[in-house]
Formats: sequence, C-alpha cells, structure tokens
Amino acid sequence: MPMKKISLPVIDNHMRHRAMGAPLCIRMEGFYMVELAVVLPFFAGFLAALLFFFQALTVQQEVGNTLLAAGRELSVLACREDKSEAAMAAYVRGRMLTGLKADSAADRFIRYGRMGIRLTQSDFSGSYIYLQADYGLRLPFGLFGKREIRMTQRLKCRKWIGQAADGGTKEEIVYITPAGSVYHRKRECSYLSPSVSSTKKRRVGRLRNENGGKYYPCEACVKGADADGGTVYITKFGDRYHSRRDCAKIRRTVYAVRLSEVKGRNACVKCGRE
Repeated sequence: MPMKKISLPVIDNHMRHRAMGAPLCIRMEGFYMVELAVVLPFFAGFLAALLFFFQALTVQQEVGNTLLAAGRELSVLACREDKSEAAMAAYVRGRMLTGLKADSAADRFIRYGRMGIRLTQSDFSGSYIYLQADYGLRLPFGLFGKREIRMTQRLKCRKWIGQAADGGTKEEIVYITPAGSVYHRKRECSYLSPSVSSTKKRRVGRLRNENGGKYYPCEACVKGADADGGTVYITKFGDRYHSRRDCAKIRRTVYAVRLSEVKGRNACVKCGRE
C-alpha cells in the first residue's frame, strides 16, 4: 500500500517567536527620525534666542556706558561755557560715534550700525540733561514679520553749574583720581588716560619715561621676584612697571570736583599750570 504524503505547515521565524512567547522586534528608526525632525528646530531656535539675549545685553552695556560718559562730560562743559542745545546735541552725537568703535557689538547688531542710534528725544533745557538713545536691534530670525526690536535707553544727569562766588563767578572744575596726589585742569591730560605699552622685564631697567625717570615695580601688582623673561607694562609718563595690564594703578577712576575741594593737592606739572 503506497504511503500518503502529509504536508506540514512551514513555521517561519515570526510564528516561532510567537510560539515561544518572545516579543516581536519592532524597528524604531523611523520613529526616532520623526522625533528628531520635530525637536531639532525648537533646539536651534532656543540657542538662537539665547545668543540674541547675550548680544542684546552687550549692546545695552556699550550704549549705556557711552551715554554715561557723554552726560558726565557735558554736565561739566555746561558749567565752563554756555552751549546752545544744538551744540550739546552735536557733542553727544560725536561722543556716541567715537565711544562706539567700528567693530563693537553695537555697530554690528544695531540696524544701520552706530549711525542708527537716534538722539532726537534728548533734552538739554533747564538744569538737567536728558539723554535718550533709540535704536533697532536686529533679530537673528523673523518673528511675526518683524526683523528688529525697538530699544530705548535713557540717562538723566544734573548740569554742574558750580558754586557762585565773588559776584557770581563760577568756581573752576578740576579732575582728580582717588589715589593721586595732584589735580588736573584738563580731562584729556595723558596722566589721566595713560598710553600703555608692553616690554620684557629684562629691558625695563634700560628704559626711561618721558621725563627721563626710571621705572620701578608697582606696589600693587608686582609681587616677589618675577622671571626675567616675563612681560611687564609701562606708561609714557609713569614711573612704575606693572605685571598686569588691567592693574588699578593704570586704569584710573577720574572725578570732576571744584578746585576748593582738592584738599591740599598740588597742580599737575603737565596741565595744572595756567
């Protein structure tokens, strides 16, 4: 009697895994790509917003510092001589252009650069100086159709009208530093804004300042016996060399005071003589 062939079902891998109770292996690459496509734009936008935030802080600091310097100088000039409002506005405009360098953050990120800062809302009438700087800060990407954010910074300072004496004559304004021993009649005196240059310490003993004097170690920043090959910093009219360019003895804080408030200080040998 011939044998009858019996066809058995073919068990593939899928059925074998189900028979053994093993979970199916699902490929997830496509799901991860979808997640990445959704998250990546948000992450890039967050980084751009964070970078813009720090750029805005830098621009505000530069513009604010320049406004402060212009207000201080203008308050003293208003005491020394009578200036029209147009002359004061022109002075502030020039001070903004010179105070903000061509490669500064303000020049790079403000719309139209330094020239894009408007001072038309400033007011110089009365006993106070009101400075207002309006400008547009460029956005790194479009936001609701806008390409810039309008910014406004203000400064208010009192005109230094001096003290009336001897029939209304205004008292002279001079300039001093906290640690100095002299007063200066000119704010642009080189002693108040020294030009700093670097040299090797082994050469400093052979150098002389503009007055022919030698350089001695700074008491504030030169400690102990530094290496002969180290770099030090000197100024044309100073008599000290410094191990740090940002030493407090180099970067000076300047105050404008009345001549009667100098308290025994001598006049500067360079600018203090009339």
